[in-house]
Amino acid sequence: MTLLVVDPDHESSSVLADSLSQLGFTVSRIPDAVGLAEWAAHRRPELILCPYHPAHARPFGLAESILVHDPTLPVAIATHGDLEKTALLEALRIGVIDVLDVDHPDVNLAQQVDRAIGRGGRVTRVALPGSAEDARTRAQLREFQRDQRAGRYIQMGMLPPSPMVIDRYRLRHKLFPSLMLSGDFVDYFRITDRHFAFYMADVSGHGASSAFVTVLLKNFSRRLRREYRPKMLKAPGEILAALNRELLDNHLDKHVAVFIGVIDLADDTLAYANGGHFPSAILCDDAGCRYLEVAGKPVGLFEGVSWVSNREPLRGPLSLAMVSDGVLEIMGTVPLADKERRLLDAVQTTHSKGTELWQVLGLDQRDAGPDDIACLVITKEA
Repeated sequence: MTLLVVDPDHESSSVLADSLSQLGFTVSRIPDAVGLAEWAAHRRPELILCPYHPAHARPFGLAESILVHDPTLPVAIATHGDLEKTALLEALRIGVIDVLDVDHPDVNLAQQVDRAIGRGGRVTRVALPGSAEDARTRAQLREFQRDQRAGRYIQMGMLPPSPMVIDRYRLRHKLFPSLMLSGDFVDYFRITDRHFAFYMADVSGHGASSAFVTVLLKNFSRRLRREYRPKMLKAPGEILAALNRELLDNHLDKHVAVFIGVIDLADDTLAYANGGHFPSAILCDDAGCRYLEVAGKPVGLFEGVSWVSNREPLRGPLSLAMVSDGVLEIMGTVPLADKERRLLDAVQTTHSKGTELWQVLGLDQRDAGPDDIACLVITKEA
């Protein structure tokens, strides 16, 4: 498979190309977009790597110029370290398929390249135009891809900061969409000086229609901060009832599985309710790890439904973790009980070793699964 490094800096492109060659890839080097156009006229690379130049006025300028010329090319960004959220959003906006940290301590370069090639392979390949019909098809494809990238850019911007610290609690999340857009969503925010809320939602279905409902969820979060009733802080099932009415009123033909919690910072207690979300949240503390199981129907299906709210003390150092059911789908065909035990063990490892849950589950090293996957972890230090 052929990789293409496009970088006007001969020294840096040579170092990256040598590293890739040692991993067994066939690598070509081109200094600019003009040379790429000539090269790509006769063949198609499996992956194009462009450098990230943080000191430049347009740090993704080279990648952007390539994608303006041909949005179907599989372009990835090569960095030396993680990107800030704003830079990552900018990279997604221009249409890159992945960002590779060539110095990543936990994921080797070959794994990152294989992941990026897999994503590039899912982009629909259309033959070079030989007729007016081919030209129309390519134009429609480019328009579709631009729309999808714009939607992904907006959806990423709706997510809360990760990590985020609220008093003694640290919250962080990560989403792994099965397609460009995700039907999984997470949010967390202060409601009062002594309370903050969080939830994980899994909208039925996949793709753009499910992603649309996540916009409604974000708007609901904003209104909740302004219009909450005090009873909701002790009984989050009341929040699910309000969301249920809103979904039904909008006639979206979509339902949402959602786990929601409110933490009282004054007395370190968690009030929570479950609207059909599976698996349940997992709490790890000095007493061990356990599922916070409470029954409840999904939100947006039935009128007049109520949800039970439970309370749990949060003593000492702890981890509270939630994942969407897409995690269970990638665990193979083992019995469900084995999957639940495996997930419990992963959260225990996260809690005891301070690692990220998505790394313990190996989500960073695999291609997109058949379903969206979301992870949300809340930790409290001693």
